Amino acid sequence: MCSVSLSGASARRSGCRAWRYCQALHIMDVCIIRLGAFGDIIHTLPLAADLHAAGHRVHWLCEERWRAIIAGSPVIDRIHTIPRRASMTTLRKIARQLRRSYPFDAVIDAQGLAKSAWWLRGLGSPIRIGFRRGRAREGAWLLSNRRVPAHCTHVIDQQRCLALGLGLRPQGSARTPLPAWPAQRQWAHDWLQEHGLQQPYALNVGAGWPSKVWPQDFQRQFLQLLVNAGQRPLIIWGSPDERQVAEHLQAQVPHSILTPATDIPHLAGLLQHCRLLVSGDTGPLHLAAACACPTLGLFGPVPCERNGPRGRHHRNLQATAPAWERKRAERVDWSKLSPKIVLAAAHSIAHGAHGAS
Repeated sequence: MCSVSLSGASARRSGCRAWRYCQALHIMDVCIIRLGAFGDIIHTLPLAADLHAAGHRVHWLCEERWRAIIAGSPVIDRIHTIPRRASMTTLRKIARQLRRSYPFDAVIDAQGLAKSAWWLRGLGSPIRIGFRRGRAREGAWLLSNRRVPAHCTHVIDQQRCLALGLGLRPQGSARTPLPAWPAQRQWAHDWLQEHGLQQPYALNVGAGWPSKVWPQDFQRQFLQLLVNAGQRPLIIWGSPDERQVAEHLQAQVPHSILTPATDIPHLAGLLQHCRLLVSGDTGPLHLAAACACPTLGLFGPVPCERNGPRGRHHRNLQATAPAWERKRAERVDWSKLSPKIVLAAAHSIAHGAHGAS
């Protein structure tokens, strides 16, 4: 966990006009602004857990399409959503409604972009917490009045440091309290039984950036190696484009199993029954880690020290790539992450988590 300490003096130097008010007020209603996306919302849940543990009522503002990730989480009291694409007129109307209905004591911009920082002012709270310049981009720091440094390496620790804006120092390991999703877990159990599967290996084929995707031929070879070892691996996909890739892989490796179309809760149900998930740096990887499914993360342009799942049942492998390269997949050198190397790492994690199969 980050060792940042903010005194009143350092807070004033960072531009906090509400510091003394923050110290004196017993804050009860706090709204986290994290509009998206999939993995980023999961990385922000430990901040909500810290605020909830301190006795606060935790609200969350996000895009409607991500609501299912946190709906039912025991550490979130109320979720407020906005459309993915909305006019400024619509956003101002939503902001007015929220100000009237929920006079927040504090709001936290956990995203650090202009589109999230706009809500710091839009929600009308006297205490507006965000990251300092550098971690916050697009001028987002200008709209906060309580700016927190992010000296921590891992993104989860960076998010937890935002609680320092309320005078809270997060203690202990990060917790990611997802909803329980019992019905979806039972559905996954039944679906796997229908296909004669028990604790299968799983491969997630896609990612949000082209540069984060393990090469398709490596994916095919990896699946074939698993089949040769007597496994029937699951192929997990999300978008229509990913489905095409998954179908092509399944046709090339017939003993692999294509998962059906799933929403996030049903995907979580499947992951809770998997022996291991192999995936690039994308939402399903972080969902699996939060669901206590062992993971092997394959990282390209983003450092695994920053984004990778942590813990004894998680391991991350790093390719050679220009930092933060989004689109040009050809600039990523995946040669160090060959199918045989990935298979050996996957077996090591799976055997450590479940015992030899």
